[in-house]
Amino acid sequence: MTKDRNIESSINKENDRDESAEGPNIDNQVLEGTYPITPKLTQKPNCNNVPQYPIPDNYIVETEIAERGVKCETKYVSNSKVNYTVAWKEGCAEWSVNSTKSASAVVNLFLKKINWKNSKLSGPRVFGFDIEPLHNIRIQMNPNSIITTKVNKQIRPFEDITSRSQQHKRLKSFGKDVKKTVDELIVKHKLTDSSEQSIIFPHYIEFEYKENQIQIKFKNLDSKIRLDAVVRVCDEALLGRDGYRHLAAVVPSLFREYLVADRRNEINKLINAQIPVEIFNIDQDVNQSNTNNYNSEIINDILVDNNEIGNGAFRSLVTLLKILIPIWKKGENPVIIPGDTLYIKLGGDGRNVGRKQNHVMITFCLLNEGEEVLKPDKQYSICLYIGKETYEILDRVGKIFALQLMDLKQNGIIDEDGNHWPIEFFFSGDWKFLYIIMGLNAPNSNYFCLYCECDIKSRHNMNLSWPPTGNKKGNKKSSIFPVIDLLNYIPDELHTLLRISDILMESLFKDLFRRNDFERNIKEKIEKKMSELNIHFEFYRNNSSRSSWSWTSLMGPDKKKMLQHFPISEFISGVRGIIIENLWKEFYQLYEFMRKPNYTEEEILTFENNAKNWVKTFSQPARGQINTATVILGIYREEDVTPYMHILTMHIPFFMRQLKEKNLAFRLFSTSSIEKKNHCQVQLFFGGTTMGGGKKNKPVVYDILVYENRKIFYLINDIPNEITYKNINICE
Repeated sequence: MTKDRNIESSINKENDRDESAEGPNIDNQVLEGTYPITPKLTQKPNCNNVPQYPIPDNYIVETEIAERGVKCETKYVSNSKVNYTVAWKEGCAEWSVNSTKSASAVVNLFLKKINWKNSKLSGPRVFGFDIEPLHNIRIQMNPNSIITTKVNKQIRPFEDITSRSQQHKRLKSFGKDVKKTVDELIVKHKLTDSSEQSIIFPHYIEFEYKENQIQIKFKNLDSKIRLDAVVRVCDEALLGRDGYRHLAAVVPSLFREYLVADRRNEINKLINAQIPVEIFNIDQDVNQSNTNNYNSEIINDILVDNNEIGNGAFRSLVTLLKILIPIWKKGENPVIIPGDTLYIKLGGDGRNVGRKQNHVMITFCLLNEGEEVLKPDKQYSICLYIGKETYEILDRVGKIFALQLMDLKQNGIIDEDGNHWPIEFFFSGDWKFLYIIMGLNAPNSNYFCLYCECDIKSRHNMNLSWPPTGNKKGNKKSSIFPVIDLLNYIPDELHTLLRISDILMESLFKDLFRRNDFERNIKEKIEKKMSELNIHFEFYRNNSSRSSWSWTSLMGPDKKKMLQHFPISEFISGVRGIIIENLWKEFYQLYEFMRKPNYTEEEILTFENNAKNWVKTFSQPARGQINTATVILGIYREEDVTPYMHILTMHIPFFMRQLKEKNLAFRLFSTSSIEKKNHCQVQLFFGGTTMGGGKKNKPVVYDILVYENRKIFYLINDIPNEITYKNINICE
């Protein structure tokens, strides 16, 4: 029990309030108590105008009832139950009564104990629950208390309402009260600016009722930005309409699927007006005399009308550059600044989409972006078609872009600010794509090389020199892209790894297949070693010839692990096994050097010498007399040296030096990003997706380019692909 003089004066004023004849006087000796987080309220009186009062915990007041001094106490025994006590003295004896029903119940129980039958008293008045100063002090002591001073018991419980409209009405009323209370709390907690204006804005509350999720919105979200962000995320996550529809069904806060689909169609119309996508037929010839200027992009001979479907689609390179240059030159660290030359790399790739069809793409990227071009999204498709990678078809594609490529090479491009940008073109792809584009022989021909006239019998000889002066002996047709100089056709480091590692594996396994115990012993050991390297690998019999073996085709990452760690010397005994194992590891080191972002002239020279020595070791002949104890077996045959080994030794060092002068790295010409992009497009658009929805009268390649147009729309308009939320957990 405490005495508080500040409370005393306030209580004395409260004693002046109008009371009934039975009402007691409240003395000044109190322990004011505190309100719990959710205090219990006094019972509703019969008179509707009388309010209900919150009941404090650990509260003590001394007063006088029926000419006796009494002490009234409250104590919460649970969140919803309060023990009320009235204690008094008679002579030397101490008496008390208590009840958990109500304050009035315990007061009237006291009156009954002392045989006071003149009247009944109000428990809240006797306990002083209505004293305003005490109420305010308790609020200050626990500002988090949720005080409700009025409960209308005439309103039916929500659970008893069966009408949906009435439930909706009740929840709407509840939401308005919540919004009003939240606005008051915002002011109370000073979540405002200097002019007392709110700086935070509640959007909605969400809660559970039985198995239902209920959301009450206070304010419409900035729907356009958020909706565009959702469309972008669906595109980047390859999430189709059905997938999003199922997701939105369990996450009520998401936009409905039809809104996302409608917005996607609006974006398509907006961006397609800026970057038109044209459809053509690869089976028709192109007459360049009917080709208008590069801005119109009309190739009359192969364009199809609205009643045809076609099998190819393209976008103007010039149009794309005019859209992308402002993006590349903006920001604190622009990719390009006025005066720079735009290094544009064209590339191509084909991927099977069926037994007889390929999905072929022609892309470009800006090499000035550096390491960014190794990401699939930095490769921009300019032409896609369904068909084979043949010279005849690609020649028709080349004619679509011939005039604008020539103009860009000769005149560059002028952006919207009047800046002139010179352009230099490069091309990179796997060997097949390169020799088709360059109009040369296949790699199995006598004069096989893309850059020189080395013949098939000389490519093992590392004592010869083959500068990249061109291959007129292997030139069968004209180049599809004549604007690209010979020395700007750059070989691909990825396929250098894949094809040379294929030869190393094939040469090793051919040695082992000759062993009598291969199937019984060696096969299982190799598969076990591969498993220890976390590589899925197995041998199997060919369907066509049960007498020969095939094996699992490995991807790049698995081949790199195999080159570094596979223990060849455990399967090939003696010095030869050690040499072959070293060949694998040394080739991996050569590959890693090609992947370096920069290098010195001395490092390039060392690489060149190491590569030549590697090929010499690979094709090392047997020494000594055959079939004698003194013979030292050779490693592999001279004819096993491949075109990729020739390029590795004779031409890649040259390209490294040339690119270094332009601050470019050889690794930027990898086709890994193009192949990844092609893989994703085939997976998304040739896998029965409903991303576009419904039946269409346009080819799937058109949809792919429209999809890529949307990505450019996101870049132009800075559409976010994530929105940051701060989660504050107040759960106990």
